[in-house]
Amino acid sequence: MRNSAGTRGVRTPVGEDSTNGRGVDVPGTTTVDVRRGGDRAVTTGAGIETRHAFSFGDHHEPGNTHHGLLLAHNEDRLAPGAGYDTHTHRDTEIVTWVLAGTLAHADSLGHSGMLRPGVVGAMSAGRGVEHSERHAGDGGPVHLVQMWLVPDRPGTEPAHEQRDLTAALADGGLVVAASGLARDAGGPGAPLGVASAALHVARPPAGRALDLPAAPHVHVHLARGRAALAVGDGEVALEGGDAVRLTDAGPAALTAVTDAEVLVWEMHEGLGG
Repeated sequence: MRNSAGTRGVRTPVGEDSTNGRGVDVPGTTTVDVRRGGDRAVTTGAGIETRHAFSFGDHHEPGNTHHGLLLAHNEDRLAPGAGYDTHTHRDTEIVTWVLAGTLAHADSLGHSGMLRPGVVGAMSAGRGVEHSERHAGDGGPVHLVQMWLVPDRPGTEPAHEQRDLTAALADGGLVVAASGLARDAGGPGAPLGVASAALHVARPPAGRALDLPAAPHVHVHLARGRAALAVGDGEVALEGGDAVRLTDAGPAALTAVTDAEVLVWEMHEGLGG
């Protein structure tokens, strides 16, 4: 079950909380929750290193199960020859963004393709789909971010799409990579089975400022580089791998300190419960 953001509450100062030193995502309150890349749980094995933003698999962290509609935000590094053999997903929206290297995707729908930097992959698992994802090539590790959301409707027909956004990213501004919002229909991004969420990606050069989308829940992940995030009267310095979870935080802007790459989720609903 989902609920929209509640009444605006008292803003938690950046990085401050009486229990854990960070903001807490509580419906009906305003938070700026800074999550440093080095603090994430790490899973390793079979040539794969995964850094988890939320509870995932054998890693369970009570109180850190989601933000907005986002259930998983995993940063993977796959060594040559490594990957995920064929496995099944159901009723999950999965968006994959490759930062370096080439990822080979194949699924039971008959789709196969290569995901490279600048190419987004979006899969609606629906009533069930099998797929595999593996390092493609002999170069260095494949570095990717994979994100999961709950779809609006269960049991739909599974689907998979890839969109090449390389040209759109060239000017350094935010580009819609995947979206279920009505306003983005027919745009460059891949369709998403969540009508209240959109993923934006940008590669801002040093000095470029980006106004972030306004929504009750905004998730900012700095994939590489250094940047400063301005929210209200505060500013947060970010390095590659850091993330910020904004809840009813109002206008926010990110300025690249070095050449950077950033993934921003705009979510107009949150998971209840």
